[in-house]
Amino acid sequence: MAQIKYVDIMYPESSVQVTKNVQYATHITVLPVLFGGNPAPENLTMDIYSSSSNTDAAKPLVIFLHTGNFLPRYVNNGATGARDDSATVAFCKRLAQRGYVVAAMSYRLGWNPASTDENVRRETIINAAYRGVQDLAACVRYFKKNVSAGGNTYAVDTTKIAVGGQGTGGYITLAYATLDRQSEIRIEKFYNLNTKKWMVQDSLLMGDRNGFKIPGTIGQLVIENHKGYTSNVKISFNIGGALGDSSWLEKGSLPIISVHSIQDPFAPYKLGIVSVPGTSPPLNVVDVSGSYDVMERTNKYGNNASYKGKVNDVYTMQANKLNKGLDGLFPIAGAANASGPYEWWDTTAIKALGLPNTATILKNADATNPLHKVLGKSRAMLYVDSIMGYVAPRLAVTMGLVASVGVDEQNLASNINIFPNPTNGNIRIVNNWTNRSMEAISIRDINGKTVFEGKLTSDAVALNNLSLKPGVYMVEIALTGGIARQKLVVQ
Repeated sequence: MAQIKYVDIMYPESSVQVTKNVQYATHITVLPVLFGGNPAPENLTMDIYSSSSNTDAAKPLVIFLHTGNFLPRYVNNGATGARDDSATVAFCKRLAQRGYVVAAMSYRLGWNPASTDENVRRETIINAAYRGVQDLAACVRYFKKNVSAGGNTYAVDTTKIAVGGQGTGGYITLAYATLDRQSEIRIEKFYNLNTKKWMVQDSLLMGDRNGFKIPGTIGQLVIENHKGYTSNVKISFNIGGALGDSSWLEKGSLPIISVHSIQDPFAPYKLGIVSVPGTSPPLNVVDVSGSYDVMERTNKYGNNASYKGKVNDVYTMQANKLNKGLDGLFPIAGAANASGPYEWWDTTAIKALGLPNTATILKNADATNPLHKVLGKSRAMLYVDSIMGYVAPRLAVTMGLVASVGVDEQNLASNINIFPNPTNGNIRIVNNWTNRSMEAISIRDINGKTVFEGKLTSDAVALNNLSLKPGVYMVEIALTGGIARQKLVVQ
């Protein structure tokens, strides 16, 4: 079978070039406070991956966020926590090999997991996630500004941007996909009963979710980056992580793709409590929605219509055995898989650092991938490739790079009747499939421009007065588990 650009690996790993330490913003970090200092400006940087073999003038962009529990690597009692983590680099390279430009961005760190006060733990973690959302918004705007006024240094198409995160980065991208109103950060669970204040002080300190001062407010910790450019993207994906609150996810939120280990010991697969890693008894932080709950709600609201039913490959078939019909959810099964079977690290190098918490670091690392000691990188890379095999086609379909992957459109169209054809502008559509329902319709002209679209709620519909000019059109009908396309002639 022919390889499909942006879906399959097209280019050798040797062709992937990395531009390191590109500054995308400056924001105020609170990390020094944990070590007795004061909040201070931090220059935020990223590494940009691109295959030299892809000569397209404008390529789709993926911005990728690493894991790490909002603390520096090793300080977080873990073996990961930076944009040069082994798995993070592997995910970025695999996307670049498919043709994407990939920006692995660092984001501001800092919270207080050691506090004995749950209010403090909760308040500092939600502020850390909020800062991550602001940093991601600034990174999106950096590229839009670079395309508009900087000569498009990295040859990206800023109408086709995806954001993805791994572990802690997944918390940020899920919030980015759903937190679309400032009022949503002021909910009961994020109100400090001790101080009688909202946990995120957006007016006084933090600014809005895009990193700008709220008009008429102080915003003491705000540095505005790339104002005048939007922070909009097409789709979000998370590999682990969770959503801070299910109320943020509404009809019209971004399409989401979720990958999650079913028995993740750190972030719940469904609904659950996040606790501080390595604590016994566990220090609880906050209740969150894991990937299963996220995708159940996302599918309920129809937010994944951009790719639902349009990808049918071996990765999809395997995921469908476990995801209970939630297209876009890639569950990883098995107790031994823990939270990150795609992670690996150099145990010898960690021991050589002589850190006082080495034993804790390796214990927590082993909890993410207990079989690392046996199979190491080789097994982890199998998971990297499987995850990218599931995620990449849905990115490509949502961003309009391909129409579908692995779907037999001719076969699906055979049981859809559109008549009369030719028509004067009035048509009826009848679905003769017994195991597929019609969900949506779009009609495009010969130039690919959408001239009509809408939802379908029954298996026999009449569309009258479409106001179509004479010509040839393509009718695309989204069905449960696939799409059907037929030509329509308007006289």
